[in-house]
Amino acid sequence: MLRVTIDARPAVARERTGVGNYAWNLIRRLPEVDPDASYVAWYVHSKAAIRRWRHFDDVGAPNLRERGILYPSRLLERTTRHGFPRVEWFGGFDVLFATNFVPPPTRTGRVVATVHDLAFRRFPETAPQAVTWWRDAVLHTVRRAARLIAPSEWTKRDLLELYGAPEEKVVVIPLAVDCEMYRPPSEERIVEMRRAFGIDGPYLVALGRGPRKNLPRLLAAFAALPGDIRPRLVIAGAREWSPHGSDPGPDALRALPRDVRAAVTLVGYLSEAEKVTLLGGAIGLAFPSLYEGFGFPVLEAMACGTPVLTSDASSLPELAGDAALLVDPHDVDAIRDGLRTLVTDDGLRGRLRAAGLARASSFDWTETARRTAAVLHEAGAPG
Repeated sequence: MLRVTIDARPAVARERTGVGNYAWNLIRRLPEVDPDASYVAWYVHSKAAIRRWRHFDDVGAPNLRERGILYPSRLLERTTRHGFPRVEWFGGFDVLFATNFVPPPTRTGRVVATVHDLAFRRFPETAPQAVTWWRDAVLHTVRRAARLIAPSEWTKRDLLELYGAPEEKVVVIPLAVDCEMYRPPSEERIVEMRRAFGIDGPYLVALGRGPRKNLPRLLAAFAALPGDIRPRLVIAGAREWSPHGSDPGPDALRALPRDVRAAVTLVGYLSEAEKVTLLGGAIGLAFPSLYEGFGFPVLEAMACGTPVLTSDASSLPELAGDAALLVDPHDVDAIRDGLRTLVTDDGLRGRLRAAGLARASSFDWTETARRTAAVLHEAGAPG
């Protein structure tokens, strides 16, 4: 029986990001699609000895266990660059599945690592968290891992071009969306959400506040819309870490005319249920990102029946197909024209809504898990 240890740290984070949702969904589905293997969800927690943490009990799979290690996560960030504590100290395994670029310390070569994007190489100014030791660790992982998983053909090309990764070692496995969670919400829930966030009238949604999300250009394009058609813009997402404490969203917002500022609402980090309702009640998603390795917000919006405006750059055309309005993310006028079309063209919104729902339904987590399990078995095969 193949024994797989999964780095579950992103999945159990208090505020799960896209990577966390990826890890969460695979941990819950891999044991089901691969019953002949055993899986361990491995993570660290400073209170693991005080409280018996259980994040995956509801999975109900006999071949899934979780192992919470008593070790402060902040300390792990410091010691991992020196190679300890190694995962194998806490139990044996055949394959280590690194869900977030760099595996926890290990000496095994049987590592399968998911490289979600290479924005820190393409746009280093947007990735201040990618410090030197971590970049070196990514390089080491790419060179040493038995297999690399890329979520898109775009990310695979980046791996081949920027790191010289052997093509036979890189496997493209698209991510997915949980259509049980992400689906058009009821009108009652939308009304409750509007009341909770103080949203009146029609609105657009922007998801994410990191530098890659291109908020300064989006806000400039939004400000350039004629006042008589300009809806509200709701920006959701937690503030991302910056070494200088800067935040591109509010910084750009303060430079806008007062009437435009009054039409923008910042709502911070949202739970999945809140995000579904916010998306479902919107005119559309405005997501002119500079670079995405996959583009979860696009797929999530489509699954909620929300028309999408996104970029014609990186992996986004590959993901969106003909189910979204594509614009040049570097061109404020192009973004403005796309927003105006999205706001004023009812027929287009209807077509995008139908096409988006159909496209989202083809991205299934169970299929992602099946293909991932196959790669894990390849990495664990003798020889």
